[in-house]
Amino acid sequence: MPFFSSFKCLPLVWGVWLVCAPTLLLAQRGVDENPRNESLALDDNIRSAQLYLAGAPLSLPIVDLNARDNVLILEFDHLGTDLKDYIYTIVHCNSDWQPSQLSDQEYIDGFPEDRIFDMESSINTLYQYTHYTLSLPNQNMRWARSGNYLLKIFDNDDDRRLVLARRFMVAEPQWRVEAKFVSPAVVSKLNTHHEIDFTVTFRGVRIANPQNDVKAFVLQNGRWDNAIGPLTPFVARGESLVYDYQDVVVFPAGKEWRYFDMRSFEYRGDRVKAINNTGDYYEVTLFTDQDRAGSTVSERIDLNGRYSIENQNFNQTVLQCDYAKVLFSVSQNAPIFDRDVYVFGELTNWQLKREWKMDYSPEAKAYFVESPLLKQGFYNYEYRVVNPLTGDIDLAGVEGNWYETSNLYTILVYHRPFGERYDRLMVATSFDSRSRQ
Repeated sequence: MPFFSSFKCLPLVWGVWLVCAPTLLLAQRGVDENPRNESLALDDNIRSAQLYLAGAPLSLPIVDLNARDNVLILEFDHLGTDLKDYIYTIVHCNSDWQPSQLSDQEYIDGFPEDRIFDMESSINTLYQYTHYTLSLPNQNMRWARSGNYLLKIFDNDDDRRLVLARRFMVAEPQWRVEAKFVSPAVVSKLNTHHEIDFTVTFRGVRIANPQNDVKAFVLQNGRWDNAIGPLTPFVARGESLVYDYQDVVVFPAGKEWRYFDMRSFEYRGDRVKAINNTGDYYEVTLFTDQDRAGSTVSERIDLNGRYSIENQNFNQTVLQCDYAKVLFSVSQNAPIFDRDVYVFGELTNWQLKREWKMDYSPEAKAYFVESPLLKQGFYNYEYRVVNPLTGDIDLAGVEGNWYETSNLYTILVYHRPFGERYDRLMVATSFDSRSRQ
C-alpha cells in the first residue's frame, strides 16, 4: 500500500518602455513585497525557478564583468495553460542588497526593461505548464558595473505585479583571495563546524581606510540566509587584508544532504517507495528517513542542497518533465517537545515555509508532509528543527553536524572608496571543504 494512504494528505522594445514606464514606477512605489531584495517567487503558479551560468545548471549566479562568454540563464515554469506576458529588469544593489545610488542608465547598457520572448508549452504532461527562459546579458540589456544585482520579473497581465526575483553578482576579478580551513577556536566545535581564515591581496589600489572601505561576506553553499558578514579586515599589511578572526567565520558543517531520484515516473528511482498516477499529476512516496543526529555519515557526493531538473525517460526532453506531489517522512518515536519540523533546501527556496511544515503521526511514529508540486528531477533536502517562538534552529535536530561534510564556500569582497556611490565587487571565489588539508 502506498505511504500516501497511511496519512491524511494536507490539503520589449524602447517605445514600449516609454509608454509603460510610469506604470512600472507607480508599481514600484507601492507596497514593497520584497523589502530585503531576496530571491523569491511571489506567484504560487511559478515553479522550478533557477538562475545559473550557461552550460552549468548547478553553478552559482556569479559572472565576470569583462567576460563576454559569461551568460546567465533564468528558467522557470508557470503552471497551467495561460501564456503570460512577463517583463524583466535588473536593479543594482550594494553589498547589503539595498538599491545603490546609481541610476539605471549608469549600470544598464541598453534598455532598462524588456520582455521575455522565449516560452514553450510542456509536451504530453499530466500537469500542463509553460516554460520560460531568459539569457542575460543579451542584445537589449547588459550590466555595466560590478556588484550585486536583483533580477525582477513582472506580470504585465496583472498590473505589472512582481512575481519573481533572483539575486546574482557581477565581479571584476582584480583582487585575489587565499583561504584555508583552520581548527575551530572553540573546542566544542572541533568535530561539528568549519572555520575559515582568508587573506585578500590587492595591487595598484590605494585603500585609505580598509575598515570602512572594504567589506567581505562568506556564503555556505551559495546561501544568503546564513551568510557571515559584513566582515572588516582584522589587520591590513601592505597590499594584503587579513581575516583571521577566531570563532567568527565559522559554520555548522551539517551532514551530506539527503536525496531522492525522481528523474522518471516509469520506474522507482533511489529513495522512492511508490509512484501513483492520479490522472492530474503524480504522487511520489519516499521511504521513511531515520534520525541521524547522533551518527556519522559516510562520505558521498551531493548537490549541496540543490536540485537538478532532469528526465531519464527514453527519448524525452526537459519539456516532458512532469510534476508530482512528494510525501516526506522521518521517524521519531515521539513528537519533539515545543519544536516544529520542516523540510528544507533549494526546493523550499532556502526558506522555512508553512507548506513544508511537517505534522506528527502517533500511529506511524513519524513526522510527515506532502509537498507542493515538484518537477521531475534529482533533489537534495534535509530536515530542520525550529523553535516556533524564536525561530532559532536546533543545530543538532534530526541531522546533526560532522566536520568531514563537504560544503561549498564562497568569499565575496566589496570595495567602496570614499566618494563612490556603490559597492564594487572586486573578487568572488569559491572552494570546497573537501579540499581542506
